[in-house]
Amino acid sequence: MTEMKDDLLNWASLQSSNLGFNTIVSLQPLREQASLRNYFRIETDKGTKIGVISEPRSKQNKLFKTHSNFLLENGISVPAVEAYDYEKGLMILEDFGDKVLQLEINSENRESFYKNAIKEIQKIQLCNTSTNLSILSRDKLQEQMQLFDEWFLRGFLNLVFSDGEQKLVVDSWKIISAECSHQDYVLCHFDFELRNLMLKEDGDIGILDFQDLCIGPYALDLVSIMKDIENPLSKIEFGEYLEFYLNELQCSYGEVKLSMESLERDIDFAGFQRQFRILGTLSRLHLRDKKSFRLFDLIQTLKFLIEDSLKYDELKALSELLKEKVEPRLEKTLRYL
Repeated sequence: MTEMKDDLLNWASLQSSNLGFNTIVSLQPLREQASLRNYFRIETDKGTKIGVISEPRSKQNKLFKTHSNFLLENGISVPAVEAYDYEKGLMILEDFGDKVLQLEINSENRESFYKNAIKEIQKIQLCNTSTNLSILSRDKLQEQMQLFDEWFLRGFLNLVFSDGEQKLVVDSWKIISAECSHQDYVLCHFDFELRNLMLKEDGDIGILDFQDLCIGPYALDLVSIMKDIENPLSKIEFGEYLEFYLNELQCSYGEVKLSMESLERDIDFAGFQRQFRILGTLSRLHLRDKKSFRLFDLIQTLKFLIEDSLKYDELKALSELLKEKVEPRLEKTLRYL
């Protein structure tokens, strides 16, 4: 890591004339991320920037820059990519500060944070979508849920289902992916949770980690924040924010045919897809990438999946299986880490 930091420092120094500073005062690592990028705050004599170290010559870096430009052109507040070296995997980004909504939220600002975040989701959904973005087809949605079996069940929990249990899970994935694929498709951030939202100095919300931007079911971003792992909503709050979303839709589109009941169902099923996927990706992050800081998020993620799937007759057997066989195994595995 020291060598990579030196590479970033030397390269950033060469960008000084283009970026309006003379010297770099310090280079400090930022909080650990679930992505494979490493972030640093670059303090200069003229302010701060964010330095990024990532895999050299990665297509993901090109996508990151392309997505940043696209979102900024559509009025979405994301960090501008101010300098970029594809061969070295280095970037310098605009600095949005340190106020992450995940840490800033409290009883006094909670409602305004959530409502402003919902407005940002709708701004994203209203963007003219790019033809170069990937589309989350029914098959793709189901494929993503398979991470649950490979990395969470078998990899992390060392748990193998019987043939009957495995069929139940796969059949549930088919139901969930079918439900999600019937939703309206819009531009999706794909990981719109409070840890990826910043409170900027001007009071606006800034959005991070947009590298997985895609076209997908409209409820995917909504469920990311409505079922945020570290800030579960009460039933009353959940209902209030659903109503707020519908009212904002009416302001944008006029008459809206979507009912509260349909909206809640869409959010639940988008949530099932996300929760299966997240259980897999967080386990993979631990096992493959040696990043374990989000392991205990598995508990609330599984809890959401168990509790909400119980509401639907076609998924009750799945809920019972996860409750009886998977939840105790997860608790035991985490206890002995």
